[in-house]
Amino acid sequence: MKFFAIISILLIGFLSSGLIAGQVYTWTDENGNLHVTDTPPPPKSKVKDTLEYQEKTAVEIQEVKQPQRIRQDQKSSESVRRQADEAAKKAAKADQEAQEASQKAAEAYENAMRTYNIYGKTKDKRKKFKKRIRRAFDEAEAAQARASEAAENARQAQEVARSAEKEVETLEAQNQ
Repeated sequence: MKFFAIISILLIGFLSSGLIAGQVYTWTDENGNLHVTDTPPPPKSKVKDTLEYQEKTAVEIQEVKQPQRIRQDQKSSESVRRQADEAAKKAAKADQEAQEASQKAAEAYENAMRTYNIYGKTKDKRKKFKKRIRRAFDEAEAAQARASEAAENARQAQEVARSAEKEVETLEAQNQ
């Protein structure tokens, strides 16, 4: 309870308008009560602390805020740089997937051509193995569609990576 009373007195003392400028006295009276005032304590009290408030100039305030701004700019720049790195990694992965999908599409087309050459040499064989031939070409078309989609994803990922890299360059230019 005493702790709460001390904190309350301190808060009230510091928040009062008279204490915003000038000296602040912290003292204890003969009953052990803590006081925080802007007037000097009575002669029989124990002075704990005297604080002198001095108004900061605009230059001093700027000097205090400048390192904070620099740290904030550095954090922002690092965050953008990390995002650019992640975007570049995603673009590289998407490009690899596109290449793999393209390779699979080429293999599927070669398989379809082999199937046609094996089962489609004569009209009777083509008629008999029509479904097998059609399935091979359908698989090749599906593989080609997947390759096209993977290529588009890679293009979009590269675009995102380029834009993130431009943002990093812009931030670095601003910080210099």
